[in-house]
Amino acid sequence: MLRSLGPLGAVALLGACAVAPAPIQPEEHLARARTDYAQLYKDQAPLTGPLTASEAVARALKYNYDQQLASVEASMQASQFDVAVTNMLPRLAASAGYNVRNNENASSSLSVLTRRQSLEPSTSQDKDRGTADLTFSWNLLDFGVGYFQARQQGDRALIAVERRRRVINNIAKEVRSAYWRTATAQRLLPRIDPLLADAEKALKANAEIAKNSLEPVLQTLEYRKNLLQVITQLRRLKSDLSVAKAQLAALVNIPPRTDFTVELPPEAPSFPRNLSADLPSLELIALSQRPELREEAYQERVDRNNLYKEMIRLVPGLSVLGGLNYDSNSYLVNNLWAEAGVRATYNLVNLISGPIAIDAARKQIEVSKVRRLALSVAVLTQVNVSYQQYLRSVETLDSAQEISQVEAGIAKAVSDGGLAQAEPEFERIRRGLSAVAAELDRDRAFTDLQSSLANLYTSLGFDPVPAAVETDDLKTLTVVVKRSLDDLDAGRLPEIPHLEPLHPEAVSDQTSEKPKTEQPVAAPSAQPQTAPVS
Repeated sequence: MLRSLGPLGAVALLGACAVAPAPIQPEEHLARARTDYAQLYKDQAPLTGPLTASEAVARALKYNYDQQLASVEASMQASQFDVAVTNMLPRLAASAGYNVRNNENASSSLSVLTRRQSLEPSTSQDKDRGTADLTFSWNLLDFGVGYFQARQQGDRALIAVERRRRVINNIAKEVRSAYWRTATAQRLLPRIDPLLADAEKALKANAEIAKNSLEPVLQTLEYRKNLLQVITQLRRLKSDLSVAKAQLAALVNIPPRTDFTVELPPEAPSFPRNLSADLPSLELIALSQRPELREEAYQERVDRNNLYKEMIRLVPGLSVLGGLNYDSNSYLVNNLWAEAGVRATYNLVNLISGPIAIDAARKQIEVSKVRRLALSVAVLTQVNVSYQQYLRSVETLDSAQEISQVEAGIAKAVSDGGLAQAEPEFERIRRGLSAVAAELDRDRAFTDLQSSLANLYTSLGFDPVPAAVETDDLKTLTVVVKRSLDDLDAGRLPEIPHLEPLHPEAVSDQTSEKPKTEQPVAAPSAQPQTAPVS
C-alpha cells in the first residue's frame, strides 16, 4: 500500500508545483468580444417612429446596463439575506464510510503493578467495517451571532435597493438632458449646414479677391476675419449638437450607428412655473426621500447590529448535541445506538478582546451618525442650489424666447421689405447665424430648464417610476413613466405618506429670516402656469 501511495503523492505534489498563470489568448479575447457585441443589443424592442421623452426614459430603465447591474446587485443581496437566514438553522450532518486494514487491530494489556503482560493479544474490531451517523448540533452562541448577521444582511439588501434608486434617478436625469439636446440638434443642424456652406464659399471668394487685389487690403482682411469667426462659431455649434445624439443612444442602449429621430418640442415650449410644496417642505422631503440618506440610515442599523453581535460573542457557547450511530463491527453488542449531550465553551481571550471590539463598534455607530448629518447638510444645500438654478433657468428661458422672437421679426421684416437680396453676402450669413444662434439659445435655455428641474427632483429623491412598478413590458413601462414625468413636469409632486407640510409660520426663526420669495416654490413669471411638454 505504501508503494502504491508513494508515487501517487509524488505526482500530486509535482502537479501542485506545476500550476502557473494561463493568460487568455488573443483569439479567445476576439471570440469573447464578438459574443459580447452580439449580446449588447439583443432582444430589444425596435424603434417605430420618433423617440419620445417618456419612451427614452423607459428604454433606459429597461435596457441600460448600469441600471441592470444595480438591479442584479440588489437581487444578489436579497439572495445573500436568504443564505444568512438559513445559517441560523441547526446543523444536521449525515456521514457514512468504509474502513479496511491489512491486519488485525489487536492489542494486549500490561499490569501497572507487576509490569507483566496480563492478557494475551486480542482484537475487538473487524478488519473491514462500515460506519454511518446522523448528528444534530445546535450552538446558542452561533445562533445569536447568525441572527444579527441576518439582520445586517437584510439592511444591506435594502441598501442595494436604495443604490438602485439612485442609479435610476441619475439615468433618468441624464436621459432627459441628452434628449432635449438631441431635439435641439435635430431641429438646428439642417439650418447650420447651408449657412456653413455659404460661409466657406464666401471665404473662397474672398481669397480670390485678395489674390487679385480687387479691393483694399484692410477691407479684405477685415471681411476675411469676420468670415472666419462666423465659420468657427458654426463649426462649434455643429460639433456640440452632433455629440448629443450619440450620448442619448448610449444612455438608452441603442446601437451607435442606428439612425433615429426624436419628437421635437414646440417652438414655444411650456414648462412648470410652481411646485405643490413650499421650500421648507421640500427640504424635509429631501431628507426623508434621498437614497443616499436612506443608505446611511440602514448603514447605521448595520453598525448597531454589529455592536449587538460583539456583545453576544461575550456569552459562553452552549451546544446541544444528539445523533444516531451505526457500526457494522461484529464484536459490538449494539451496532446501532443514539447519544445526546450538552457542552459549554468559553474563549477566555474574549475577556480582553471583547471590550475593545465593543468600544470600536460604538465608535463606528457615531461615525455613521456624523456622516449622515454631514450628508444631510449637503442634501439641503443641493435642494436650495437646484431650486435657485431652477428660478434662474426660468428667467433665462423667458429672455431667450424674447430674443428669438426679435430675431425672427427682424428676419421677417428684411424679407418682406425685399432687403435680403440687397444685403452683402457677409451680412446675410451673419444675420442667418444670429437667427440660428437665437433659436439655439432658446432651445438651450429650455434644455437647461429641463436639466435644472431634473436636478431639483433628483435632489428631492423623487423616482421617475414608482418603486412598486415591476414590469418587463416596454409599452406598459412607457405609459407609467409618462404619467409620472407629466406630474413632475407640471409641478405636481408625489404625496409623501405621514408628511405634514411645513408652513412659514411653523418653521424656526432662522427660516422666517429668509426672503419671502423663497417660501412659495414658484418661479417669477408674467404668464400663467402651462402644461408640461411630454
